[in-house]
Order: sequence, then C-alpha cells, then structure tokens
Amino acid sequence: MDTRGNALELSEAVIKLLLNFGTDIDEYYRRFRELRVLEDNPSFQSALVNVEHAFFMLVQSANILKEQLGLIKVACEKGELY
Repeated sequence: MDTRGNALELSEAVIKLLLNFGTDIDEYYRRFRELRVLEDNPSFQSALVNVEHAFFMLVQSANILKEQLGLIKVACEKGELY
C-alpha cells in the first residue's frame, strides 16, 4: 500500500500546526523570561531558568520535527525514503 499521499497531507497539517504552536510558545517563553528578570528570589529565579530551558528544548524538538516532515515531502517527490 502506497501511503505517500497520506503522509504528505499529514505532514503539511502538522507543519501548519507547528507554525501556530511556535508563535504561542514564543509568547509564553517571553513571559517566563520577563518574570525571571523581575524575580528577586535567587532560588525561584533558578526554577524559572529551568522553565526557560525546557521551552528552548521544546522549540528545538519542534524544529527537528519540522525538518523531518520536510524530508517526508522530498521523499514523496523522489519516491524513496531513507
């Protein structure tokens, strides 16, 4: 069964979702960073830094996913998968 068409449709839908998701995540990241800068308690600042780092890792993972979804498109066009 050739699932390339389905994979292509699904990957395009996920890429659109990632674009919206990225905009929202960026806003939340900015808000947490702002809280960290305003925070006086060093221990709570540390907790906020950890949250910022988790946002960074989330964005990196989303970027990797977007890249892999792009490779699905290339593979569908070429008719081969690696």
